[in-house]
Amino acid sequence: MFKGINVKTYCIACGVFRKDLQEILPALPETPEVEYLEGGLHAEPDLLRRELQSAIDKVPDSYERIVLLYGVCGKGIVGLHSINQTIVVPRVHDCISLFLGGTKEYRKQFSHKPGTYYISAGWYEEQVQPRGKRLKEQKQGAMPPAYADTLDKDILSERFGEDNSKAVTEFFDAWKNNYSRAVYIDTGSGSKGKYADYAKKMAEDNGWEYTRLEGSQSLIYQCFSTLRNTDLSSDEILVVPPGREITFDSATGLVNFASTLEEESNGGIRNLVFTSDKTEEEHQPVSTASMGLGIDAGGTYTDAVLFDFKEQKIISRAKSLTTKWKYSEGIMAAVRQLPPDVLKTVDLVSLSTTLVTNAIVESNLYPVGLFLMPMATMTPDNISHSPHCIIKGRMTIEGLMAEDICSEEIKEAASKMVQQDGVRAFAVSGYGASVNPELELKVKEILRDQTGLDVCCGHELSGTLNFYVRAHTAVLNAGVIPIMEEFLSEMKTALREVEVDAPQLVVKGDGSVMTGAFASEFPVQTALSGPAASMAGARFLTGLDEALVIDVGGTTSDIGYLEKGEVSVCENGASIGSWRTHVKAVDMLTTGLGGDSAIVFDRQVWSIGPGRITPFCWLNSQYDLSTAMKKEAETDISSESSIPLLWLYKTGKEPEFELTGQEEKILKMLEQGPCFISELSTELCHGVWKLLKIERLEKSYCIQKAGLTPTDLYHMQGKLSLWPVKGIQEYFDLYLKLQNESSYRVMDDLMKKISRKLAQSVLQRIFPEASETPEVYAPVMDRGNERLTLTPSLKTPVIGLGAPAFLFLEDAIQLLGGDVLIPENGDVANALGAITSKVSVESSAEITPTVEGFFRILGMGGIEDLETLEEAEKLCLKALVDKTRDKARRAGSSEETVSIRIEDKTAESAGGDILFLERIYRSSLKGAPDLI
Repeated sequence: MFKGINVKTYCIACGVFRKDLQEILPALPETPEVEYLEGGLHAEPDLLRRELQSAIDKVPDSYERIVLLYGVCGKGIVGLHSINQTIVVPRVHDCISLFLGGTKEYRKQFSHKPGTYYISAGWYEEQVQPRGKRLKEQKQGAMPPAYADTLDKDILSERFGEDNSKAVTEFFDAWKNNYSRAVYIDTGSGSKGKYADYAKKMAEDNGWEYTRLEGSQSLIYQCFSTLRNTDLSSDEILVVPPGREITFDSATGLVNFASTLEEESNGGIRNLVFTSDKTEEEHQPVSTASMGLGIDAGGTYTDAVLFDFKEQKIISRAKSLTTKWKYSEGIMAAVRQLPPDVLKTVDLVSLSTTLVTNAIVESNLYPVGLFLMPMATMTPDNISHSPHCIIKGRMTIEGLMAEDICSEEIKEAASKMVQQDGVRAFAVSGYGASVNPELELKVKEILRDQTGLDVCCGHELSGTLNFYVRAHTAVLNAGVIPIMEEFLSEMKTALREVEVDAPQLVVKGDGSVMTGAFASEFPVQTALSGPAASMAGARFLTGLDEALVIDVGGTTSDIGYLEKGEVSVCENGASIGSWRTHVKAVDMLTTGLGGDSAIVFDRQVWSIGPGRITPFCWLNSQYDLSTAMKKEAETDISSESSIPLLWLYKTGKEPEFELTGQEEKILKMLEQGPCFISELSTELCHGVWKLLKIERLEKSYCIQKAGLTPTDLYHMQGKLSLWPVKGIQEYFDLYLKLQNESSYRVMDDLMKKISRKLAQSVLQRIFPEASETPEVYAPVMDRGNERLTLTPSLKTPVIGLGAPAFLFLEDAIQLLGGDVLIPENGDVANALGAITSKVSVESSAEITPTVEGFFRILGMGGIEDLETLEEAEKLCLKALVDKTRDKARRAGSSEETVSIRIEDKTAESAGGDILFLERIYRSSLKGAPDLI
């Protein structure tokens, strides 16, 4: 016997529940007042909503509770509310779930047979088609023969012709193709035999399967037994307090409630923070650094700083020239200038270098064997890298295994690549691996066991769904692993010579740091680390959270932003040289303008950069060049280019390749000291400088060019005094012989070119969409034209970094209506940023609904389906927090506070329904590096 709660109730029900309520109502402690609305209104949700709200508004105040016997019904119940009564409504999609006893049983049936046509007592008696209109309102041709009059074929043929009448009939019968089963839901109401026969006949006429299912009225009973207490809301019943309105959660597919004056939502975005769940006893105290050594090996100079963490200040600093042929030499030249007694106290070292960037740009990578498990449509022509091998093993886009790998195939291909191609590392990339990396990890294990070489998987570097870019990124990473390992080994040995034996960190391209071991595994993440370190240094030196940062170096100027106190990064992956990657790195613009940019005169036009050369004033301080310049001044200069006036000199690095005859002669002449290119070309190639083959010697850093640079101009103006000014004017006069202009005029023009080129680069960073048409920037710098006056004003503060910043930036930024802040120690901001940066890691996962009605967790190393979104989210959050903390520990920090951003992705269907597509989880953790 039903035992209900005695609460005065008013019921508003769809007509399809009339038969069942006739049996249920007598069993209730107090028979409620019932109002039936016409069946079939769910086909027009807006009309249904109006009719229901009108009925609710008319319910007398003497009733405490309103039971709505409706499902979501095309969201026809969304927005309903009662001022004075509690509303009780089942949390089901439609009445099918109610007749089956709940959503769980409906999902089970849907998973078993999606194309099912349901019949119940209510549908039969009310003459309502499931999810459709009343039968009597349907056009005759839309009904199957079992329950609608047959279309008169003779009339159709006479009216439309035989062929057309056939098409009309087929059109009206097309709905049948969506079904393969007719089901009678037996809830125990009405004439069961009649309803069963009806469903059987429908199945027989249409060639479908017939099934009888045991229905249930339990969920309808629950609606009447629920108290006026929102705590009694469950997965199946929603209790809506007075004054609240019914809402719809597209993620769960369930109704909920909110205030009728609901505040504007945050767009479906939530932010959660997970702190450590360890007890005080479980916490292991982590030592923090007291003295740090920050190092940045840039394109021209290498900086080193000693940083006192307690006092938060630089103790000592030094500079040296970068030795690209062996970075450790230039680094140690700077380190040895620091106080030895303080060096001994260093307990943390952090490095930022252009090592990986240069290796990628110059294609100086170790041979890599690439194993691919692509989508079925891919051919070998889609991948340019060699050697590569397309192997067995396929994943679907959902991360489900379609084909397993073949271990023997992998072993055979790996042996061939090692023996015939001399590969030093492997990369593995599989389609769908960002969702489920199972196959990539299997291949990685086989390759390591078989060869003992380093193996990089695409999913380890990126979770982005672009198979080709992920494969290329994995190749780049694998190709620089030996380079990074060798460099860190050299640095460890060299630092021990000055009694520094401390953990090594390496700066990543996003400005954070990671351990040397982590950098050896994922070295491609250190690409663009120099500019990222300078941005971090700018934040430390100024304390500004929002700023435009310009780092003027010897070779280039890097322009980027600080946003909300963080380095602005390119989330979709940085381009390095000609490679598009999935490496998260600083979002910056690099322009070929710096203190050592080559100033060239060619065909009556002066240009500055992008190439770098050694400043003449430095070369003249190392050698006596006066005799050679005097001889050159006495020579008629007939060339239209200043290239013959460049110097070549030996760096001290010996070539590691077999020399040509001309290369041998070049090196022999340079043994006596620097030479003009004109002198070398006269001796070796009949005065035709273009026939001088110096590319290999220059690229391998055996020789370098020197000549006129902005550094020389600033020495001439008295703004710089790094080296003696003697001889610079005489050298500049050689250039002036190419153009009949005064020294003052040319100097003024060159200074304006420097300012305008840098200002234009800043505008390109601010307006990247116009970078293809740089001529649009001129009116901004010129303050308009004859018809329009423009007054630019930079909204963001500008921070100038780098040794030449105080010379380059003032005039350039004034063109844009801004001022420049040049902080103390801004010329070593990169090294400072390296040692003051923190460990920062990120991870992601997502939950997507399946067609079977489950919720699938993706991105956690496998596939897992759960029945409810709540269950899936609970498991996903725990796994994501654990994964993020583990990643942080590997990167070098024991910090455990994890922030997670949750965002729902939805779309609107053709019918106006909001469809839940996925829930995305992005975690982040930032912490100080440990002393490990």
